[in-house]
Amino acid sequence: MIFTLGTYNLRMEHLDTGRDNRWEVRKPRLMESLRHVGFDLAGLQEVNSRMQRELSEELADDYSFWFFSPYSQTGEGDKAHGIMFRKSLFEILERRFFWISDTPDVCSLADVGPNGNYRRGGCCAVLRHRASRDRLFLMCTHACYNKKPNARFAPLYRMMEERFNAENLPSFFVGDMNTTPETDASRTFREYWHDAHDQAPLSTRYGTENTYNAYKSPAGISRIDYIYFRGTSVGVESYRSDPSLYFGGYPSDHFPVSSVIRINPER
Repeated sequence: MIFTLGTYNLRMEHLDTGRDNRWEVRKPRLMESLRHVGFDLAGLQEVNSRMQRELSEELADDYSFWFFSPYSQTGEGDKAHGIMFRKSLFEILERRFFWISDTPDVCSLADVGPNGNYRRGGCCAVLRHRASRDRLFLMCTHACYNKKPNARFAPLYRMMEERFNAENLPSFFVGDMNTTPETDASRTFREYWHDAHDQAPLSTRYGTENTYNAYKSPAGISRIDYIYFRGTSVGVESYRSDPSLYFGGYPSDHFPVSSVIRINPER
């Protein structure tokens, strides 16, 4: 099985009101970016209700979406992150979600600090590759923005992965982790998962080192978006953080990040 896996923080449409990046101007850039990058499977962050509806309408011929909002106990609603997948390649079999807090099964607020207060969570899915019938596990998050809870709750993702991936399927963890590679949180993630950026051959690492661009930096400002994986059958053939402009501007304040993944059949 070979497919393109990605992560992309889309920047919620109501956050920018200036002339250059308001949603009416930025939406065509973003849709063109998603078509160009060509994810087969990806985690998306910062997708509010309007964006959920418009993504589903614009890309309905090729993709299905499932969104989770940590702002409601049911997981439905605004301020969401989620999973997109190419309908011709994958089908979703199981859906799970949790909150980043000491009570992961309860809608809760734990991302608190000098950078503001936010509800954070993770969404998980088991997907089946239509052609091979092989399954995989994918977890997506938009991690805590405040440094202390970001580090404190990093081990929770492993706990949730072990809980929801009891069959030990090939495992992927993607998202805007809101932290750079040298931090305690990133080290915690790498104790369990591998970083696709590090595992891709040097000759197949394309684009920028950094993934957050603030709408202004062609080289990016920091690397905070990641594709992690685990499993002896998983290999990374390439990695890309794509700084392309569309219609003269950036589609988001983050670059789309993608890797070509190979999962070899277990013998």
